[in-house]
Order: sequence, then structure tokens, then C-alpha cells
Amino acid sequence: MSELMVLLQALLLIAGWLLFLRAQTELRAQAARQSLTGELEALRQTIDALLQKLAEDAARAEARIEARLRELEQVAAPAREPAPLAHDTHTPSTPSAPAETLTPDSGYNLSGSPTSSHGAVMLLAQQGLSVVEIARQTGYAPGEVELILNLKRHRTEENE
Repeated sequence: MSELMVLLQALLLIAGWLLFLRAQTELRAQAARQSLTGELEALRQTIDALLQKLAEDAARAEARIEARLRELEQVAAPAREPAPLAHDTHTPSTPSAPAETLTPDSGYNLSGSPTSSHGAVMLLAQQGLSVVEIARQTGYAPGEVELILNLKRHRTEENE
């Protein structure tokens, strides 16, 4: 009878040990899930913050582009002088100044010529300057500099 009691106690110890191991495994799995959930939440918050910053940078870039387009329209608009009145014959006629014609060398193109600001970005990048330094020297936001460089890189890849 005492042998049976020892055997029963051994079986209970083994069963207890197995339950302990199972509980330990489940707790580790739960901790791993919680850790992943926390990491995913942190990543989501980071992505949300980056998207918000990107939207703000895009809005600033859009405002700058619109301002530059307005400047370009003002420069490109032909100089208009009022026509002399028919009854006003004593006013000497002065030749009107020709309107500025935009050419690829006028600096308003996206070709990357050294005279354009986009060309300046490309030249500075080829010299190995950082995006921040290029932005400081050209007056663009860092996001705009990255956009110009990425567009040029994409255009180059398409042509290859």
C-alpha cells in the first residue's frame, strides 16, 4: 500500500509539473502577443505622426509652388500699355517693351539646367551635400529637395 501511495504522489508531482510548464508557455505567449501589440501601436502612432508631418510639408510645398506660379505668370504676362486715344494725336508714340519670352534657359524649367533652382539642387546633390544643406542654400524645404531628387532619380530610371 505504501508503494501505491508513493506512486500516486509521483504521478501527482508529474501532473503538477506538466500543468506548470503549460501555464508558463501560455504566459510567455500572452506576453509576446502583448509586446507585439504594444510595438504595433507604437508603430501606428509613429506612422500617424509621419503622415501628419507629410501632409503639413505638402501643404507648405503647394503654397510655395502656387506662389512661384503666380510670380511666373506675372513675369510671363506681356506688358500692356493703354492704347493712345484717337483724339490725342500730340502724344508721341513710344515703342512698347517686348514681353519676356520664357525659354529653357530662363530658369523656369524643370530640365535640371544649372540656371534653374532644380538644377541647383541637382548640382549640390552631385557635390555630395546633405538634403538639409541643399535646402538651406536653395531656399527649399527639405521635403521639397527630397522630392526634386526623387523625381530626377525616377526620371533617370525611366530613361534607362
